[in-house]
Amino acid sequence: MFLNYPMPIERKLAAIMFTDIAGYTALSSKDSTKVSELLKTQRDTLKPIVKKHGGSWMKEIGDALLLTFDSATSAVECSIAIQVATKDIDDLNLRIGIHEGEVIKQDDDVIGDDVNVASRIEPFSAVGGVAISQKIQQAISSNQEFETKYIGKPKLKGVAQEVKVYCITSHGLPETNISKVSAKLEEESKFNIFALTGGILTAIGVAFWIAVGVFDVSFGGKTEVPSIGILMMENLGSEDEEFWSSMTADLIIKVARAGLIRVAPLDDIFKLDKKLSVEDKAKKLRVQYILTNRFHRKEDSFDLWSQLINTDNGSILFANKISKPLDMTSQLVGMLANDIINSLDVKTIQNVMEAPTSNSEAYEYYLRGKNKFEQRKSEDDIEIVRGLIQKAIELDDNLIDAKNLLGYTYKKTNNNDKALEIYNQNLKQAEELGDKHGKRIALHNIGNIYYHKNEFYTALDYYKHLIDISEKIGDKWEMAHSVKMIGNIYMYTGDYNKALDYYIRSLDEFKSVGNKGGIGGSLLSVGKMHKNLGAYEKALDYSILSLDMFQTIDYQKGISWALDQIGDSYREIGDLDSALDYFTRSLEINKELDNKWEVAYSLLNIGYFHQFKGDYNKALDNLARSLKIFEELGDDGLIPILLYFIGTNNYHNADYEKAILFFEKVLSIADDNETNQGDNDDWYFRITTYLFLSYKHTDKTFDVKEIHKYYEKEKEFEEYDSIILPFALYQLLEDTSYLKTAYEQVQEKADNLEPDVAAKFLSYPIPKAIVEEWEKVK
Repeated sequence: MFLNYPMPIERKLAAIMFTDIAGYTALSSKDSTKVSELLKTQRDTLKPIVKKHGGSWMKEIGDALLLTFDSATSAVECSIAIQVATKDIDDLNLRIGIHEGEVIKQDDDVIGDDVNVASRIEPFSAVGGVAISQKIQQAISSNQEFETKYIGKPKLKGVAQEVKVYCITSHGLPETNISKVSAKLEEESKFNIFALTGGILTAIGVAFWIAVGVFDVSFGGKTEVPSIGILMMENLGSEDEEFWSSMTADLIIKVARAGLIRVAPLDDIFKLDKKLSVEDKAKKLRVQYILTNRFHRKEDSFDLWSQLINTDNGSILFANKISKPLDMTSQLVGMLANDIINSLDVKTIQNVMEAPTSNSEAYEYYLRGKNKFEQRKSEDDIEIVRGLIQKAIELDDNLIDAKNLLGYTYKKTNNNDKALEIYNQNLKQAEELGDKHGKRIALHNIGNIYYHKNEFYTALDYYKHLIDISEKIGDKWEMAHSVKMIGNIYMYTGDYNKALDYYIRSLDEFKSVGNKGGIGGSLLSVGKMHKNLGAYEKALDYSILSLDMFQTIDYQKGISWALDQIGDSYREIGDLDSALDYFTRSLEINKELDNKWEVAYSLLNIGYFHQFKGDYNKALDNLARSLKIFEELGDDGLIPILLYFIGTNNYHNADYEKAILFFEKVLSIADDNETNQGDNDDWYFRITTYLFLSYKHTDKTFDVKEIHKYYEKEKEFEEYDSIILPFALYQLLEDTSYLKTAYEQVQEKADNLEPDVAAKFLSYPIPKAIVEEWEKVK
């Protein structure tokens, strides 16, 4: 909730080297342990070489490295030494790009147009080779030791300067295959940075280019995978045959998991207005193809009519009528999925024609149960569902889909123990039957249950198993989801570097299936990890990318998440005005969505910003509204924080009696709930300091030893308390050493800000009061 501030900006001319491991993504999807060892090998091998050649190890971004050198010759010599040293190391197949220009260094990060160029020309290198810009080529041209070959003049979108690229052909380095590189760049050059961001990210630094270049994040055009909306099956028969429409859900899942194809989720299909035209439905679902379905269940047969329409040009890829006897109904979904996949030319290693059961009666009971569950309104309905599922299982004990649905009914009613019992039995049976699809569903739900029970390491084992089986059956969607969940687990267990690695990998996986919602979520998570690791500028870059992605699919909840994270990043950077603007925008969206918790959270943050800026009445208004919502929701987690902030605002507003009431209430809550705050000396220290200050202003008695009891256990002030608490202690104890500490912290933070932001910071009431008080007593 408090501010950290960036280091001063440093600019210098340097040779910039960018390295990348070829084949890293494919390797990481197969063996995460091997990948971790490979990165350690890279680090151990390259660091001594870089040091020997006078290079600076600027940062690691996944498998990529960013290095700088004082001269072009040193950079080139180092690149050759690196390729020689790594030539015989398994899987450490490096591409290297080098450019010369201005490096802007801030917060242990490097940014700038020339950094972007280095990252963008690296793909021109052959595996084991080195690509260089014309600037580097000119700098080393007088040295006969080096031989180079001209590759071409690529179009590097988002790079203002003209760039020509060469490769080094001496020292046994492999030449670049120009035809292969040219084809690749022509495809990548379709990316339009201005269409992506409206022109606001023309030079946001290397983090952006990593997202676009290394992960090839595409937002439109020919490179996207096919996209389809599978509409609900329309019943042409009697009303009691409506349950057959539940085949739609199974069809969506089967097609979505077949390969590189993006399928609109079932929830979005449910929300569609049936009166819309096919073209408008496609626009609403953000897909190119629409599948329409109608069915008629006859006395002894089943008819299914389907049309696959390309809404870009109105053409019909196929118009089928499938007529089958009732004992073949369980095969219909597979047959239709196969038609879709073949028509869209999607490659798959899955047997989509495989039916869940050969028993048509069991399949019918399964669909009846599935449909009833989708339409459930009460506990009684769920019991009916379970009865229908049991009948299906009695007819075919190997119908794992039905058994997994049974487990899901318990999971959705929060009977996780029963759900786990069922899923574990299903997992064992699916393994015995060789039913990879049933095994995947069981693993997914078991992992999910343990994850939500906060048994993270148990969940981790299941998600790793899930990745293995997803790879075997070619289920890219499940792969992406599982990788993202592992990232979440490492985030919650505090291993932010591992979390970052998995989030970056999930970004690549979601990109491969064209899942824009997944891409947006992964970008947001990558940004969050950078924020947790203190790289606030990079956090801002990724968060803005996430916002743009969510905006392209009009996902309002995602937009609000991104706005909050952008606000957080600006807060950490020190730009409170921008932070306030983004949290206010998030608040408006959450009001429209009626997301009460998120509304309360936004109000809390907005209140904090107004407090720091000295507008205590606005702060109190927002904090009070936030408190009321959290109390209505029965969510006690943030209530003590809110009471504390309300107390401090009343204190700064000179309403000391009110402040005392709130501080004493917070201490009372802490005493009653030791598992929450009762044993936290930092917490008591902050509250007690302001409580005693309020006592002092109202001539109430207090024991100063209480302050020292808590403070003596602290070696130093926490970062976010480094200004506020020392000044409060000075006011309470009249000890100028605390004022000196506060003043020095103010000056240090101001020195680390851009001039305009520093001026704003120094104008805020607390920093301003500290500086003025120090001028009086120094």
